[in-house]
Amino acid sequence: MINQENIIEKLQQIPLFEEIKDNDAFVRSLVDICDIREYKGGEVIIKEGDMGTEMFVVYTGGVEILKKTRAGDNYTVVKLKAEYNVFFGELALIDDDKRSATVRASEDSVFLVISKNDFLKLGNEQPKIGLPITRALAKILAARLRKTNSDMMTIFDALVNELSG
Repeated sequence: MINQENIIEKLQQIPLFEEIKDNDAFVRSLVDICDIREYKGGEVIIKEGDMGTEMFVVYTGGVEILKKTRAGDNYTVVKLKAEYNVFFGELALIDDDKRSATVRASEDSVFLVISKNDFLKLGNEQPKIGLPITRALAKILAARLRKTNSDMMTIFDALVNELSG
């Protein structure tokens, strides 16, 4: 059964909320802006290219993250399970852009959903909650950018070697 205490326990395990997890009042404020949503296995939660305004914490179950190839075929980037304490769609909390991937429930699943509007309102009203979460988002983005840069250099080096070899 899903109750407030179970939700608190789950949110305290999510790395994005690491800085606030030990402050009960902060975590309860976060719980207050969470919606609970259920999806059946095989249902699409997020569609690549759609506009996004919510982030999802996998409470129970699991998802597949899918990307389209240039030929239009889907390939699975990664499979995520609730026990990994994972979330997705977090960029929607800070920008107004299209979803970068499709997310499909790999089994019957339950999610804690936070909307951008609710997150911004919480951050404006309680910056001591919003700022640490925003810092964690910035760290995630920085790590992804570093990885992308590294991947691009690997591809560039391979291309140069192929052309000169």
